[in-house]
Amino acid sequence: MRIVAVVTVLSLIFASAAVADTTSPSTLSVDGSGSVMVTPDVASLSVSVARSAARSAVALSAANLRVSAVVAAIRAAGVPKAGIQTNSIDVSRRTVREGPAKHQHRVRRYTATESLSITSTTSIVGRVIDAATRAGADSINGPDFSFSDPSAGVVAATNAALADARRRGNAAAASLGYRVTGVHSVDLNPQSTIVSPVSAAPGATSSPTAPTRIHPGAEEVDATVAIVYTIVSD
Repeated sequence: MRIVAVVTVLSLIFASAAVADTTSPSTLSVDGSGSVMVTPDVASLSVSVARSAARSAVALSAANLRVSAVVAAIRAAGVPKAGIQTNSIDVSRRTVREGPAKHQHRVRRYTATESLSITSTTSIVGRVIDAATRAGADSINGPDFSFSDPSAGVVAATNAALADARRRGNAAAASLGYRVTGVHSVDLNPQSTIVSPVSAAPGATSSPTAPTRIHPGAEEVDATVAIVYTIVSD
């Protein structure tokens, strides 16, 4: 009797497994991709000042004064204190020849260089460049563009990728004689979202009195998804 009971239980287990196998839904795996164009709202650039003198302290002091003037001009242009950061301070020495051709003598010259990193909105970065130039900046590099919201465009790009996956899933299922009935699983980030620049170039005319106009353009935000759909025979 005991052996018969065990056999009966095992039979029930195998029968349940067989039923589960026959009721498991068919699935279809589909990848989708989407992209949107987003205009950057943050601009960053670097501003440098260099001053030379016969003594290092004099050169550094002169550079400090000029940097203070540049910072004041940038602040007046609308950049907050948090958007201005000292990037580097360097004092170097070199030997130069001075005097008439036959009576030249060597002298030491010191050059102090200070660099600032500036972060502002794209709407005022042209004004910031002009202000720094008028205040005596010796070099300006940039601007580079980015987003104040790291997820800018990602939601819209993901929605576009989901819609693309559904279209592809419906088409593939129909061609196989099936139809999509639901979603079994979703991977919203099978690979990293990519932000690629499309157009981000500063524009300035040749006239020294014309204001600097910046054109941030737009950047493409891409997203991909991997979806497993449940399908049934149509």
